[in-house]
Amino acid sequence: MALCAVGALAAVSACGGGGTQAGGATADGGSYSIGVPTWYIAHLTPGRAGFSGVADAIWTPLTQVDRSGKVVDAVARSVRSTDQRHWTITLKSGWKFQNGEPVTAQSFADSWNAAAYAPNTMANGYLFAGIEGYAALNPPDGKPTTDKLSGVRVTGTDTLEVTLTRPLSTFPYVLAGTAFAPMPKAAFKNLAGYDRLPIGNGPYQVAAPGLAPGGQQITLKRFDGYPGAKGHAAQITVKTYQTDATAFTSFRSGAVDIATAGGNDLSTASRTYAAQLVTSPTAAVEYLGFPLWDRRFADLRVRQAFSLAIDRKAIVGSLLQGHAQPAAGIAPDVIAGGGGTDCAACGYDPARARQLLAAAGGWHGSLTLWTKQEPESQTVLEAIVNQLRTNLGITSISLKVQPTDQIYPNLLAHKTTGPFLLYMGAAYPNIYSQDDQLFGSSSGTNVTGYKSAGFDALMDKAAGATTTADGLRFARQAGRTAMADLPLAPLYYPVSGAVHAKRLSGVRLGYLGDVDLSSVTVR
Repeated sequence: MALCAVGALAAVSACGGGGTQAGGATADGGSYSIGVPTWYIAHLTPGRAGFSGVADAIWTPLTQVDRSGKVVDAVARSVRSTDQRHWTITLKSGWKFQNGEPVTAQSFADSWNAAAYAPNTMANGYLFAGIEGYAALNPPDGKPTTDKLSGVRVTGTDTLEVTLTRPLSTFPYVLAGTAFAPMPKAAFKNLAGYDRLPIGNGPYQVAAPGLAPGGQQITLKRFDGYPGAKGHAAQITVKTYQTDATAFTSFRSGAVDIATAGGNDLSTASRTYAAQLVTSPTAAVEYLGFPLWDRRFADLRVRQAFSLAIDRKAIVGSLLQGHAQPAAGIAPDVIAGGGGTDCAACGYDPARARQLLAAAGGWHGSLTLWTKQEPESQTVLEAIVNQLRTNLGITSISLKVQPTDQIYPNLLAHKTTGPFLLYMGAAYPNIYSQDDQLFGSSSGTNVTGYKSAGFDALMDKAAGATTTADGLRFARQAGRTAMADLPLAPLYYPVSGAVHAKRLSGVRLGYLGDVDLSSVTVR
């Protein structure tokens, strides 16, 4: 109530309901504001920006993933291959950048080359490692002798020929990522300036002056020349916050019209803003990973015991208040190939857990569990600590947290001992992506140290499959192979949420919980 006693603001926004302004729909579509994490607009170049609803508003890549999880053509008219390694991409006509420059095959080639070229130090450059010529642009020593990917050839105004280093049947999904969006010629006059005021080809354009140094918000204006489905609102103010919790607090005070909500905030939102809350299953899994380099976890029975000692239903029901689903595999059914019961040791059976641990020689000494510096993860891990103490009799257990930019490098360097609680979202909504990220031998997010020739062989078959059905079948088999070895124990599939002002409608969430900015209507 105190938050609503702020004078004139309370008169134009619903008390406790968020919203920066009220009133009927305007002829131009009106405007709204949204609170997002700071990193959403820290960089605005395709090769530097991460996946987000903001990035989706500024750019449209060759393909997109629809609401059913199916990959569909966007700027591309067709993406074809007979061997899954050599791809021919043909563009649709009529696409233009927001400065009027035509979108051509060269626009994509230039953007990809810039992202992959090591001296440009673009964070998303590694995503092009599967294209021939990437190694030449990223030599281990010295400077590159070329600035162009040999595997990308422009063969016409609207045609690209792409050669991969190995077959990859899910390449059309990969092309839907922000990093694969095009850039106009104007971008290369000043890449640093373009990063703050980009010229995109999406439904919204960044209004001048763009992102000021140290700035915390940008303004998006609808691009009326967009050939796809146009955005409903005429203008969007994007404000950044350090955490979702801070954005949610700002929504409650009326400072923003939309904010994502997770953890305790999602529970609060479901009680307080039931009619203004949108939720959706997230294409992700929260899991307890095992450090396979730690000899105490070398025995499969120890890993099975830990998994069976965790009461997933209690965690979801009590701690998360139902805003998740207990996991029986590495991905929910919101992605292609997900939803399988691949984890035989993902039930709750304390008696069996104690038997397995005893058969493996029991537990001796202390135990440390790790997670990232995030409130919900710490709360869940505290519950797991108590369950392991009660169900396995391990009395000396401690919990440690680290920032995300520390815990991953430490795990990859095998400097951490003890299990760790982490989150993994699918890079694209296909089980192949989740398999590769969690278990791939060259994956930067395979932090358990898992390696399996059998898994790799099945993933190679999935990558080279000539039909979607075969690709999914082999990827599911690969996932089941990995889960039989149990390098990690899936715990639950999170649910994403977003609250919105009463004057907004059409708020939709993507497969990773981002708000589709174009779909929001101002009433």
